[in-house]
Amino acid sequence: MKVVPLEETTLTLPELTELAKDGPVILTRNGQPLLAVKDVSGSDWESVSLASNPRFMALIDESRRSHREKGGVGLDEIRHDLGIKKVARRRSSAQEGKEEG
Repeated sequence: MKVVPLEETTLTLPELTELAKDGPVILTRNGQPLLAVKDVSGSDWESVSLASNPRFMALIDESRRSHREKGGVGLDEIRHDLGIKKVARRRSSAQEGKEEG
């Protein structure tokens, strides 16, 4: 993660996006975090939108906590009950590139 003070930078937007390809870039003002720039290439709009939605993330966290504490029905069991065979997921080029590097 890189920290870039706005008061000291002359970075252009294209340069900032290049920096973000290596990890999140935190822009600060007066030493305080102002915003983060993150590379989301290879992601779909819905995933990006939901991942940055605090209400949705709280719902997911509560669901995971409840499943840990009380148990639940696993995806494999649901597939079995519905007669759905497990299909191997096709890997994205972004995932393949991470394993090569």
